[in-house]
Amino acid sequence: MDDVPEGGGGPTGTVIPYGGSNHIFRDITEADRAGGNVSIMQVHAAVMTNNAEPYMGANFILSMPPTDPNVSVTLAKCNLFARRTEIAAAIANYLIKASEWSGYLLENHVLGQKNIQLFHRPGTATPPIGRTLVLIYNEGLPDERAQYIRVTRVTTETRTFTYNANGSFVDFLGSVTQLDLSDSLRFDFPGSPPDRGFGRDPNKTMIRDTSVADAAEYYGAAPTVLAAVIGDSVVKVDSIYTQLVPNSRTETSALDQRPAATRGIVLADAPRRVEIAVAAHTQRIKIGQENRGFNHVFMLKPLPEPGTVTVSWMALGTWYELQDDGAGVFTGSGVGQLIYDTGSGSVTLPVQPDVGSALIIQWGERVGYTNRSSQGAAIRAPEYCWTLEHEGVVPGSPEFTWFSAGVLRTATADAAGVISGDATGRVDYPSGTVLLRTVYLPDPGDEISTAYDTDVVVKELLTPSAPDAGGYITLNLAQQPAAGTLQIEWATARTTSNTSGGSVTQTNAIKNAGVTYTTRSVPEYSAPESTSGSTGSNFVNWPQVS
Repeated sequence: MDDVPEGGGGPTGTVIPYGGSNHIFRDITEADRAGGNVSIMQVHAAVMTNNAEPYMGANFILSMPPTDPNVSVTLAKCNLFARRTEIAAAIANYLIKASEWSGYLLENHVLGQKNIQLFHRPGTATPPIGRTLVLIYNEGLPDERAQYIRVTRVTTETRTFTYNANGSFVDFLGSVTQLDLSDSLRFDFPGSPPDRGFGRDPNKTMIRDTSVADAAEYYGAAPTVLAAVIGDSVVKVDSIYTQLVPNSRTETSALDQRPAATRGIVLADAPRRVEIAVAAHTQRIKIGQENRGFNHVFMLKPLPEPGTVTVSWMALGTWYELQDDGAGVFTGSGVGQLIYDTGSGSVTLPVQPDVGSALIIQWGERVGYTNRSSQGAAIRAPEYCWTLEHEGVVPGSPEFTWFSAGVLRTATADAAGVISGDATGRVDYPSGTVLLRTVYLPDPGDEISTAYDTDVVVKELLTPSAPDAGGYITLNLAQQPAAGTLQIEWATARTTSNTSGGSVTQTNAIKNAGVTYTTRSVPEYSAPESTSGSTGSNFVNWPQVS
């Protein structure tokens, strides 16, 4: 058969020479190696003998696979009079057409388009990412067009549509779902207009779901990885899979990716370089028919850190990138400039970005970080405070020892109580209180040892003199105290007195506190008489005031 759509159709009298080259498949061209190719050839086998021995069966095998790893040969059964198109459809029928999807193609779609729009009732299911659908136009007719499509992105929005009902316009809601496809459309597919009943035009493109029909059987050859002998029921080969259709896409795993930290900030260069990956701020400019162009401007807030701004854009389905060089100039796929003090930027692209894509801007800022490398440790040294067990510590005698990193550390206190050496602090001799700040931390599990001398403590109860005009008093001790050991304690008392009072009457007041009080009488008061006036109202005859 010829490797063309109408090839095949039944056996012929052409004999395929045994052991020859390129008698079934043609040579592989450079174009085939670059873009891939599927060659389908139909061959027929016949058993012919020169005697009348019984026919015991025949086998058709692939005895040796190709040595080129990019070339694979697979055998499959087909109908005796099958055409190439039927054989190709049988290979592609791993997914077969299923029920019609609850939605239809919205208006016309053209050859080469990489997305389609579905019109469906609000609330109904949308195709998930990775789902395979079938677009069919003129199903069952000689001019049928069908294409399997795979969904890579789904976006749904609800729109308001209007229809004419008896001369009046009525609004209704409909969902429009845009599906991005892994491959472009290979045909023009006419769609249906929005319909109030969400019904498809029967003469337009329909959308069918797919279901898996893994019923085909393929035969090939693979080298064994372990030697097999007669009688073995199991053999091991390197793989049981083979290539049927060339694929230009591969799967790549990405681990420990940080999509929100594409840029790093340099916090310091000295004494060592410190870089951190930050969660980038993002901004996008949607590209549509109204703003598609070569030049684009933007304003970044918060202000960007130099060297962290990235501008990504898409043209003809490919992403390109611009980066600022830390001096306010964009380099890469385009040119531009950036003012760090104001956040204003502009880029000029070599080609116009795709409609429906976006200009994506990412940048970092250091507002949340402060370089404190020059200020030293921002924590206080550890402090230890305790009271010595004995009273009467001799000034200048305390000595403190401990181990730090296996080295014996020592600190002493002078007569004034100031601690020096491998620690700082003070000793209050009268109360026996110690405040110690070590320069070297004690080892885990170690203790601070204290050694000091004590003397006899003399206690004396004194009666102070009366305070002078300045509030000072004089104390006379029985003997001379040692320097830095005198401690005075006193208590303050206040004498208060109170009295109790008696009842108060109209004519006198009595307070039984041994005090003589003066009693004074108050004359009684009489109200004047009232007289009725000419108006019939009463008024008071107040005495005249001379």
